[in-house]
Amino acid sequence: MSVDWREFAELARDLGEVPEKSGKNIRKAVEVSARNVKDHWRDGSKGMLHAPAFPFSVTYDIKGFSGFGVSVISAEIGPDKGRRQGALGNLIEFGSRNNAPQGIGQAALHANEADFEHGLALAVDDALKESNL
Repeated sequence: MSVDWREFAELARDLGEVPEKSGKNIRKAVEVSARNVKDHWRDGSKGMLHAPAFPFSVTYDIKGFSGFGVSVISAEIGPDKGRRQGALGNLIEFGSRNNAPQGIGQAALHANEADFEHGLALAVDDALKESNL
């Protein structure tokens, strides 16, 4: 009995291309979701009489690393302490002894969680299609 390993070798090669091909779409999913969370957080923060500028302090940054055979991408979303009223972020989000926590950022994150997961699934599906899998 003999086994023809060519198809397995082709599949392994094609699977090896998936991470590279999915990278750009995964980055897009992370960035779109970060922007949506930021917008949701800003909208939820509007109308606070004691912090009218706070919503405009909410920003996001995309960070990435690629090397040693791995790639990592992340988004940091939240108040920029260097912007007007951004330093109030922890007090507004988590509260203090005299102020109840608002949880606006956490709510924004949860509201966009399913869409982010869907975006990641699409990124991987597109990469599989590009690799004819």
